[in-house]
Amino acid sequence: MKIVTGIDIVSIEEFADAISKGGTSFLSRCFVESELSDTSPNHLAGIFAAKEAVIKALDRKAGSWAEIKITKSSSGKPQATVVGTSANIRSHDVSISHAGGVAIAQYTALLDD
Repeated sequence: MKIVTGIDIVSIEEFADAISKGGTSFLSRCFVESELSDTSPNHLAGIFAAKEAVIKALDRKAGSWAEIKITKSSSGKPQATVVGTSANIRSHDVSISHAGGVAIAQYTALLDD
């Protein structure tokens, strides 16, 4: 077994600018429909950071955001679903936090070799 981890931090202000400049095209490239129930930059920056953390941990192709879905459990805890991966994920966990104008996320997974 192998433990992998990824982390990412996103400036919420810079992310809001990216949303303004990229519009619907940017949003549809980076997010699945269910993630867009709240389109505030604060919310989306956290989800984006989580997707980037997954990409880094699982050594995914840059820009494969649509293959990663971030949802919430009934208790509100973030969860990640990864489609199209060859990694044999035994268990995984994602955490998202916001403070001081940034969103940060960490993803950790236990993989079978």
